[in-house]
Amino acid sequence: NGDVEPPAHKTVEPQFCLRFNDIDNVGITGRHYSGFIMIGQHVFNTSKIFVSREEAFSQLINFFIKDMKIKKENLILHEDIWAGGGNFGPSIEIFSGGLELANSVFIQYEANENGFRELETKVVDMGAGHERWAWYAHGTNTSYDVVFPKVLKYLYENGKPKLEYMKYFSSFNFEEKIAPWEYVSKKTGIPVEELKKEVGYAAALYSIADHTRSLLVSIHDGAIPSNMGGGYNLRNLLRRIFYFIDKYKLDIDLMKVFEIQMKEFGKWYGLKEVPHLNEIVEIEKKKYYNTLEKGRQIVRKLKNIDEDTLIKLYDSNGITPELIKEVKPEFKIPMDFYSRISEIHKQKKKEKKKFDTRGIQKTKLMFYENDKKFNFKARVIKIVDNWVVLDKTYFYPRGGGQDCDKGMINGIKVLDVVKQDGVVFHRLEKQKLKVGNIVECNVDEKRRKILTIHHSAIHVLGLAIRKVLGKHAMQCGSEKTVEKARLDVTHYKNVSFEEMQKIERIANEIIKKGIKVEKFFMRRDLAEKKYGMYIYAGGAVPGKILRIVKIDGDVQACGGTHVDNTREIKVIKIINVEKVKDGVVRFEIVAGDVGIKKIQEEEKILHELSKMWNVKYEDLPRTAKKFFDEWKEQRKMLKKMVEDYSKLKLKEIISKGEKISVIELPISLSHAISLIKSSKIKNSLIIITNDSGVGISNNKLNIKKEMEKYFKKVEGNEKFARGFLRK
Repeated sequence: NGDVEPPAHKTVEPQFCLRFNDIDNVGITGRHYSGFIMIGQHVFNTSKIFVSREEAFSQLINFFIKDMKIKKENLILHEDIWAGGGNFGPSIEIFSGGLELANSVFIQYEANENGFRELETKVVDMGAGHERWAWYAHGTNTSYDVVFPKVLKYLYENGKPKLEYMKYFSSFNFEEKIAPWEYVSKKTGIPVEELKKEVGYAAALYSIADHTRSLLVSIHDGAIPSNMGGGYNLRNLLRRIFYFIDKYKLDIDLMKVFEIQMKEFGKWYGLKEVPHLNEIVEIEKKKYYNTLEKGRQIVRKLKNIDEDTLIKLYDSNGITPELIKEVKPEFKIPMDFYSRISEIHKQKKKEKKKFDTRGIQKTKLMFYENDKKFNFKARVIKIVDNWVVLDKTYFYPRGGGQDCDKGMINGIKVLDVVKQDGVVFHRLEKQKLKVGNIVECNVDEKRRKILTIHHSAIHVLGLAIRKVLGKHAMQCGSEKTVEKARLDVTHYKNVSFEEMQKIERIANEIIKKGIKVEKFFMRRDLAEKKYGMYIYAGGAVPGKILRIVKIDGDVQACGGTHVDNTREIKVIKIINVEKVKDGVVRFEIVAGDVGIKKIQEEEKILHELSKMWNVKYEDLPRTAKKFFDEWKEQRKMLKKMVEDYSKLKLKEIISKGEKISVIELPISLSHAISLIKSSKIKNSLIIITNDSGVGISNNKLNIKKEMEKYFKKVEGNEKFARGFLRK
């Protein structure tokens, strides 16, 4: 759409891509992959430089005829319309021998709320799967044999499958619910069940080859298996691998497969090493086998399994359709199950815009020019209810996880500040202004300082985290408020106390070095070329010009406010580390004066304990343990006393032989239930605990009705009941 300058007028780029919506086809059709090399040919046309789609298309056709030696009459063209990423245009798909070799699209329109508009930069965009070209050139039964020769040579040590059957599946898509088994069975003369067995074995080996490559690249680039986002698909790949290994009793060393992939594919991709790969795979393997046993127990209890239940079982418990079939042989596995799962997890809600910004001039963001100015004058150019737009502002709007500035506009409190489409809206406590007013504005300097320190501290913390946990610990969320700041990172296990201390120590060492914090604007293409794609660690940033914040080895595209030198942060104190989701660890910190205050509060607690127990700081843990052990022992003694007392009182009341006995005991409901069930009472008995109770009847009395005299809510029947909420 012209927001980003292209790297060159004409480009050809091979890019490794991940695709999970065809996963049910991988290993069977011979052409589908979860990870493949997409060859892109692009021409970025403008009013100054223009290459027609006819010219670009002719180059492509000539490549197939002259370089790939395909006869012109064997090329089939299909015209269509392609749409994606909000843009669309006419496309021509090129086929030969039933295989799609390329799709050339002329992207010339952008879809919008009002329909569409013509793009200023019109793009010729050709995409082709590199693996398909290799397959076509070699003429093998499947493309996998060409792409993974060394990996498959190792996997074939378990027994080479009958590959001649595989060519018949190349024209099918399993998500279309067209079962090819009968068709191929007639073609080959092989019974369906035998065919499924042979093809299933071959597909398992091919899938392992494909999945390990996708996992290797993903984990190398910082992604990790989890139950959220893209990590969900990676876990799916690993679990499919474990399933295939078990089903076909494959004698393979999975780490050796990764090692071969590293040598076979890694040279082209630039893979040198993948730290933590072995540990990640082992952790996932352990989780998988724990899931299996729990899953079997859950499935045995189920009577009917519909589509919603199937998806819920997989999402919540990791129970695969294959596991269900193992327990319930009559269950039919949906052919496109994994594709549907991938689609569900890919769906995102589109964020709704709060304001209509059409016709409103963009606000000048003055805090980038001078972040030390807190008092200024501005003109009101728009009012929407209690929201005011100024021609310029020093108020930082909420963004990038940083909370907004607050303060005053003409003596009226500013409660919130947000930015939309380059326009900054200020929400006032009450509305007394008019468009055209020149207003006096005052930014809360103390609040800004805390937010600024917390934002810079998060950048320093992220750098320290990656030094300790590894480069895979990528930011996946952050928040900076005046109370504290948090950073969520991807990590495959809990962070130990020792790791936390090391991270905190490294972060504070960076602060003490007094490193200059560089803040500057840079063209997007130059920033990406110089610093790489990690600059988007905090999320994608729109626009041709990026604001870069550089702190030591941490370089990010960031629009937040920052200190000028790391010494201004003073101190970083980690106050909490916890696993908030599978594969996501949250660090909470306080920094600057807020951090010093927190340290002093903790020091005060230690001082008071030291004074109370009359011991030195270093003796506090030992003393606390001593007191805790004594408390546990006393608790045991008290519990035994209560049990003995309860048994004695129960024996005493039973001996009276009354028609119904009611007794109050200082015990829990669960203890009361256990006690009443073990009693040898011949009549009826009610035990009342704190705010609940239990009753049993061994005579003609209806115990549920009797308990309704004492409790507002009673559950059970005439022989046994529990009561809640004392009357």
